[in-house]
Amino acid sequence: MSVPKILLSLVLCFGLGVSKNVTYLARAQNTEAVPIGMGKSIDNYLSRIEALGFSGAIVVSKKDKIILSKGYGYADRENRIIFTPQTVQSNGSNTKQFTGAAILLLQSRHQLSVNDSLPLYFDNVPKDKQQITLHQLLTHSSGLVSGVGPDDEAITFETFFKRIMKEPLKFESGTAYNYSNAGYSILGKVIEKAAGVNYETFLNENLLAPMEMENTGYVIPKWVEENMAIGYRKGQKWGKVFKKGWIRDGPNWHLRANGGLHTTTEDMLRWSRMLAGQGVLDEKDIEIWTTGYVPESNGYSKYGYGLVTYDDPKWGKVVTHSGSNGIFTSEFFWLPEKDFFFYIHGNSSIVPVYTLQDNILKAAFEGSFKFPRKIGSDLSIMPVTVRKKEGRYYNETGSIELMADDIRLIGKLYGQSTFDLLLEHSTEQKAEFENLNSTTREVMKRLELGDENAFENLVPNNVDSRDFTGLFLDRIQRMGDLQSLTVIGTFENTYGSKFYEYGPYTTFVYAKFKHWNQYWNLVWNEDGKYKGNYSGPWPEFTFIPVGNGKFIGMRGVYPWNTINAQFHRECLFIKQASFCLREY
Repeated sequence: MSVPKILLSLVLCFGLGVSKNVTYLARAQNTEAVPIGMGKSIDNYLSRIEALGFSGAIVVSKKDKIILSKGYGYADRENRIIFTPQTVQSNGSNTKQFTGAAILLLQSRHQLSVNDSLPLYFDNVPKDKQQITLHQLLTHSSGLVSGVGPDDEAITFETFFKRIMKEPLKFESGTAYNYSNAGYSILGKVIEKAAGVNYETFLNENLLAPMEMENTGYVIPKWVEENMAIGYRKGQKWGKVFKKGWIRDGPNWHLRANGGLHTTTEDMLRWSRMLAGQGVLDEKDIEIWTTGYVPESNGYSKYGYGLVTYDDPKWGKVVTHSGSNGIFTSEFFWLPEKDFFFYIHGNSSIVPVYTLQDNILKAAFEGSFKFPRKIGSDLSIMPVTVRKKEGRYYNETGSIELMADDIRLIGKLYGQSTFDLLLEHSTEQKAEFENLNSTTREVMKRLELGDENAFENLVPNNVDSRDFTGLFLDRIQRMGDLQSLTVIGTFENTYGSKFYEYGPYTTFVYAKFKHWNQYWNLVWNEDGKYKGNYSGPWPEFTFIPVGNGKFIGMRGVYPWNTINAQFHRECLFIKQASFCLREY
């Protein structure tokens, strides 16, 4: 599989001017020298995590020169169709930047203003929503709820609009931030009313065609079915966004103009040139488009017109956006001061591409970046064979829950002894981590009882422990119907890992609610004082088949811990330990 993909990558990098579909890419290039190892380094990283379940494509440019354009894994696992830069998939919420650009283009033609309010375009707008402006819809500051139904409900605009207008505002328009897909769908209808044509038709004729983006749209492009990616959720075939719950002229109004635009990585590179002034938007509108206006919930980035911006001490200004429906994911990322751009998308929930951003940047710019171990998968093994090994494997004090993902097994770790075994903790670490587990269990018990000072004596002296406790109690109240808070285990935050900058140790807690679950990562200082709670995945190892019934388990995050494993009958053997399907 690797040889055809390498040849394809070379053709894309050096022969883009040959194809009618990529002539714009060829014109965008210049002769300025680029570090030749940058593209290779990113490719090296992505090729190695392909064994962990990454499937998708990426395009990377530096100073208008394409340094990497390549696909990885399968677009269609059942038919073993490889993912290429020509593979089509949904870009999720990256659709919003197209809607933002369309609004600005119409404003430049004096067909609307971002200061217009809803009653200018719609009848029967409730009083509390009459002051909502297009600017507020664009920046998620309207106060509208996120949505009023699933992406696959075949809903017309009339029904959608009535439903959203009945929902109470989350806050007075213009006073706060709440991410609203529904707001962007309303913008899609505003575009249709101002332009007098269908949303996709306006995009196609005024934004996409000038950039020679022939493979981007909803229903206008004439895609070949085999070129469209299949989505996979937790190892199972999910299907396509394309025409799932759509109506006659494209997506229903839960999705239209806020997500679901289908594209290729090649086309998204063409689109990126718009930000650099090589499209239909003038310099003034590009500045408006790439400016952040309303602070997001994270406290450092700001939302603009379908794009997110922030200033990074290492990279300078960042212009970015991600997209996801939980299966298909995408990441649009531009560093204008370094003239560096990449767009990546993927079709598996196991490896969401927006989680790869930091490592892509490290691979590109940091010579000291530590790559995952290169593991050659046994491609002769059949997915059906791997699925037979699914289940929860137990030993006396812990367990590993295995879920098949094509020819891999994703293992969720349960219990401190399992963490100690696979992460190879020292004797000193084992004692330290058991103490932190005991402390965390006591805190969780107090939280379950509603104790307003559950973190008593566990925070730095200059901090009120009730403030920390209040954050957890507020979260529990918002989620509702708490069932249990379970301490799974503790691990070290090694240099370069996700939580390293916050503190040396993390205790993972599974928070189970009636209708939803959360993963809590409580970070601790060396003195046992609590630092904070951060989002992150369940600690897992991916078990990769390497032949003769043997697997190599690798942790999917830095420092990429690896361990040998083998199955025998109904048991998984790791070092001297055995985990078996029958519970102890």
